Amino acid sequence: MNKKIGVFLSRMQPLHIGHLGIIEKALEENDKVIVIIGSKNKKGTIRNPLDVTIRRQILEEALEEKFGVNYKERIIVKELPDWSMETDIDSNIEWGRYLYYNIVSVSEQKKFSMYFSDDKSIIENWFDESLRNRINLRLFERQAMFQAVSSTKIRNAFLNNDKEYISLSCPNAVLKRYEKIKGIIEEVYSNPIDDFKMEE
Repeated sequence: MNKKIGVFLSRMQPLHIGHLGIIEKALEENDKVIVIIGSKNKKGTIRNPLDVTIRRQILEEALEEKFGVNYKERIIVKELPDWSMETDIDSNIEWGRYLYYNIVSVSEQKKFSMYFSDDKSIIENWFDESLRNRINLRLFERQAMFQAVSSTKIRNAFLNNDKEYISLSCPNAVLKRYEKIKGIIEEVYSNPIDDFKMEE
């Protein structure tokens, strides 16, 4: 019998209460949830300052704190590399197929619900019609649910030493790494590397 599968994809730069809120909603509506840490192969850019190792550590600690030590019974964490620059819209459909088949390889099912809080048209443009019929898109308004929290605002809060905003917006797994994350973000913002795409 097929299980209901939910999928949440995010870069988590860094993880915040909005991400955890969407994962919680996905758990309420599905048997299993696949949480994908995107941009696995990127670090040191303005939008992707943190490497995947620290992002995964933060996520796993936060999931255990929020959902208990047995969270792995229902939540699968997967890392996925980018293969283009974030501004590269020409490869949307290719990216969509790549994402879809990675999800299918983990879930072993062709149909799933995808949870997100970004512009719906961005997600829709990833999937051609044949795939869109297999994916239930579940949009959550950032403004309505999470006071418009975003990783961009949190990175700026680190730069401005606004610990209060970070403490209101992030789980303990981020707060306990405050100095480390602040140092990484300050270093990256003073000397960022360019985004990149994989070779054709």
